[in-house]
Amino acid sequence: MSGFRLEAAGGSHVGCVRAENEDSFGVLPGMGLFMVADGIGGRPAGEVASRMAMQIMRECLEEDDPNDTWPYERNREADREEARLVWSLRKANRAIEMTGRRLAGERGIGTTFAGALVSGGKVYLAHVGDSRVYRLRGGRLTALTRDHTVIEDLLRQCGDAVPEEVDLDPVIACRLTRALGTESAVDVETRVEPGEAGDVLLLCSDGLWGAVPEDEIAATLAWSATPAGIVSGLIGRALEHGGPDNVTCVVVRFAGDEDSEGRRC
Repeated sequence: MSGFRLEAAGGSHVGCVRAENEDSFGVLPGMGLFMVADGIGGRPAGEVASRMAMQIMRECLEEDDPNDTWPYERNREADREEARLVWSLRKANRAIEMTGRRLAGERGIGTTFAGALVSGGKVYLAHVGDSRVYRLRGGRLTALTRDHTVIEDLLRQCGDAVPEEVDLDPVIACRLTRALGTESAVDVETRVEPGEAGDVLLLCSDGLWGAVPEDEIAATLAWSATPAGIVSGLIGRALEHGGPDNVTCVVVRFAGDEDSEGRRC
């Protein structure tokens, strides 16, 4: 399915400050599907929103019929796998928004989302909010997603340079501008990347990238441990830096079609 033998693991920790863990993650190597969601703080039932995102995405992608053109025919310019991700996330958004009205009225509930679908030698990314996807390739760490926050939206508009006259409060600057469940419709950002043997993908909540410098993240991803060991190491790093938030990460390593003894998998 993917053209690669995928080794993957995920983990989550409440951190050192929060009373509850509102993050969720999904590791489904048989489907080539990997996900992280972070329930929005300041809104009720963040854990409900993040878990719904995981469940609905899995159900939508499991039910796919390759002979069915709906709903992909509506977006013929997109790759079919990319369209699957977008349609599934929009369905999750509607379900979370309706649940939020029932649980919390006008306040609603919401969650960020970052997902990767590995298929046919390609990596299809979809994200909403500030959960991120990184790739380690040849020792270099690259962010494959860009946050949907006030400051990042401003940087997009201004060519990555904030005008001198703009003086944003740090709290406002980091405020989310998109999330699942907070509005009746959501704009999903996607990206398609070719996969290469040796790549390591990291999907994570801001409890990791907000606490741990990128050079430490890169060094931990380059560690020759199993993905489970790398996940444990990354979470440990976040806790060493104070664990100010829930910390969740999924690590996916691309090992190619053959195992270490040269046998076809």
